[in-house]
Amino acid sequence: MKTDWLRQNEKLLFEEGASYFHKYVAVGGNLFLTDQRLIFISSAANQHQHLIDINLHLIRGVEYFKTLFMNPNGMAILLSDGQMENFVVDDKKAWKSRVEKMISHAV
Repeated sequence: MKTDWLRQNEKLLFEEGASYFHKYVAVGGNLFLTDQRLIFISSAANQHQHLIDINLHLIRGVEYFKTLFMNPNGMAILLSDGQMENFVVDDKKAWKSRVEKMISHAV
Protein backbone atom coordinates (compact mmCIF):
# COMPACT_ATOMS: atom_id res chain seq x y z
CA MET A 1 0.00 0.00 0.00
CA LYS A 2 1.16 3.51 -0.76
CA THR A 3 2.38 5.46 2.24
CA ASP A 4 2.51 8.93 0.72
CA TRP A 5 0.30 10.08 3.60
CA LEU A 6 3.20 9.64 6.06
CA ARG A 7 4.50 12.90 7.51
CA GLN A 8 8.14 13.86 7.31
CA ASN A 9 10.12 11.86 9.92
CA GLU A 10 7.05 9.70 10.71
CA LYS A 11 7.69 5.95 10.92
CA LEU A 12 5.18 3.27 9.99
CA LEU A 13 5.29 0.66 12.76
CA PHE A 14 2.49 -1.74 11.85
CA GLU A 15 -0.33 -2.18 9.37
CA GLU A 16 -3.09 -4.71 8.93
CA GLY A 17 -6.36 -5.20 7.12
CA ALA A 18 -9.17 -4.06 9.41
CA SER A 19 -12.68 -2.72 9.46
CA TYR A 20 -13.93 0.56 10.81
CA PHE A 21 -17.15 -0.15 12.65
CA HIS A 22 -19.49 2.81 12.24
CA LYS A 23 -23.21 2.79 13.07
CA TYR A 24 -23.40 -1.02 12.96
CA VAL A 25 -21.74 -1.14 9.54
CA ALA A 26 -18.21 -2.44 9.01
CA VAL A 27 -16.17 -0.59 6.40
CA GLY A 28 -13.17 -2.56 5.13
CA GLY A 29 -9.73 -1.06 4.79
CA ASN A 30 -6.35 -0.91 6.50
CA LEU A 31 -5.34 0.20 9.96
CA PHE A 32 -1.91 1.76 10.40
CA LEU A 33 0.07 2.53 13.53
CA THR A 34 2.90 5.03 13.24
CA ASP A 35 5.07 6.60 15.88
CA GLN A 36 2.67 9.60 15.79
CA ARG A 37 -0.80 8.43 14.72
CA LEU A 38 -3.35 5.66 14.36
CA ILE A 39 -4.85 5.83 10.87
CA PHE A 40 -7.62 3.92 9.11
CA ILE A 41 -7.98 4.21 5.34
CA SER A 42 -10.92 2.46 3.72
CA SER A 43 -10.27 0.36 0.64
CA ALA A 44 -10.91 1.91 -2.75
CA ALA A 45 -13.73 -0.59 -3.37
CA ASN A 46 -15.94 1.05 -0.72
CA GLN A 47 -18.72 3.27 -1.99
CA HIS A 48 -18.01 5.81 0.77
CA GLN A 49 -14.41 6.54 1.59
CA HIS A 50 -13.37 6.79 5.23
CA LEU A 51 -10.21 8.29 6.66
CA ILE A 52 -9.73 8.19 10.41
CA ASP A 53 -6.59 9.99 11.57
CA ILE A 54 -5.94 10.03 15.33
CA ASN A 55 -2.89 11.63 16.91
CA LEU A 56 -1.53 9.32 19.60
CA HIS A 57 -1.61 12.04 22.27
CA LEU A 58 -5.42 12.16 21.89
CA ILE A 59 -5.86 8.48 22.77
CA ARG A 60 -6.77 7.83 26.41
CA GLY A 61 -7.23 4.08 26.26
CA VAL A 62 -8.11 0.94 24.35
CA GLU A 63 -10.99 -1.36 25.23
CA TYR A 64 -12.70 -4.36 23.65
CA PHE A 65 -16.30 -4.61 22.56
CA LYS A 66 -18.64 -7.10 20.92
CA THR A 67 -19.72 -6.26 17.39
CA LEU A 68 -23.49 -6.51 17.09
CA PHE A 69 -23.40 -7.32 20.82
CA MET A 70 -22.34 -10.90 20.01
CA ASN A 71 -18.88 -11.22 18.46
CA PRO A 72 -15.99 -10.31 20.80
CA ASN A 73 -13.79 -8.99 17.99
CA GLY A 74 -13.98 -5.23 18.44
CA MET A 75 -11.34 -2.76 19.59
CA ALA A 76 -12.51 0.64 20.82
CA ILE A 77 -10.11 3.57 20.82
CA LEU A 78 -11.12 5.95 23.63
CA LEU A 79 -10.33 9.59 22.91
CA SER A 80 -9.60 12.47 25.26
CA ASP A 81 -12.76 14.33 24.14
CA GLY A 82 -14.96 11.41 25.26
CA GLN A 83 -15.54 10.04 21.76
CA MET A 84 -14.74 6.52 20.66
CA GLU A 85 -13.61 5.03 17.35
CA ASN A 86 -14.36 1.34 16.79
CA PHE A 87 -12.37 -1.13 14.72
CA VAL A 88 -12.41 -4.84 14.01
CA VAL A 89 -8.95 -6.40 13.75
CA ASP A 90 -7.62 -9.96 13.64
CA ASP A 91 -5.62 -9.81 16.87
CA LYS A 92 -7.16 -7.18 19.12
CA LYS A 93 -4.89 -8.07 22.06
CA ALA A 94 -1.75 -7.41 20.01
CA TRP A 95 -3.20 -4.16 18.67
CA LYS A 96 -4.15 -3.02 22.16
CA SER A 97 -0.63 -3.74 23.39
CA ARG A 98 0.95 -1.85 20.47
CA VAL A 99 -1.29 1.19 20.82
CA GLU A 100 -0.89 1.36 24.59
CA LYS A 101 2.89 1.13 24.24
CA MET A 102 2.91 4.01 21.74
CA ILE A 103 0.53 6.26 23.70
CA SER A 104 2.69 5.85 26.79
CA HIS A 105 5.51 7.43 24.74
CA ALA A 106 3.37 10.13 23.10
CA VAL A 107 3.88 13.69 24.21
